[in-house]
Amino acid sequence: MAQRLATNYAKAYFTMNEEELNRFVSLFTNEHISVEVKICKNGDRDVLLTDKSGAIQLTFHRLGNRYSCESSYLIRDMHLANAMRKAMKTFRGHGIVHRIYDGFTVVYHYDDGSVVSIQEVSGDEKVSIFENTAPHAAKELEELFRQMGSECEIDSIRQETDRWLDLRNWAKHAAPEKLGMIDIRLCELSSRLFELEA
Repeated sequence: MAQRLATNYAKAYFTMNEEELNRFVSLFTNEHISVEVKICKNGDRDVLLTDKSGAIQLTFHRLGNRYSCESSYLIRDMHLANAMRKAMKTFRGHGIVHRIYDGFTVVYHYDDGSVVSIQEVSGDEKVSIFENTAPHAAKELEELFRQMGSECEIDSIRQETDRWLDLRNWAKHAAPEKLGMIDIRLCELSSRLFELEA
């Protein structure tokens, strides 16, 4: 499996009330991520998230009883990246997220907390992995996110992928005619894994 090098939130936007902002901070605290909140004179809130790679500052501007934050940041720590993915979903964020791997990038577009499209970008080439063309697809992804079974499915897919990769290595020498079928299955597994990790 490809190892993620970093997660770049090229554009991220959240809007929430004070109670939701407190829950937002608690989400990271509960994930054992260092969080510092500064309240500015004008009522804005600076939320500082610190991981092994450094600090990310999110400024929530106060407008009446609502707070909004629009920013971009690079996360190298996988633990913080997973917590931010949960925050994007839970607090119905909007954004463009680049998951950076060695040799390619997977771009996720979020709208109201749901993934609406996923593309794999390698050099100048873009390949669509997922696009929400059906109105019920976002609800299906939301239900999938809520099911703890998705974590089990991710583990299962990783194990199956490892078996197919072993089979592919064997087939290279013993049965090259089977490589096409094996590659198709590996592509299907890869697409499903990206959907589940979204």
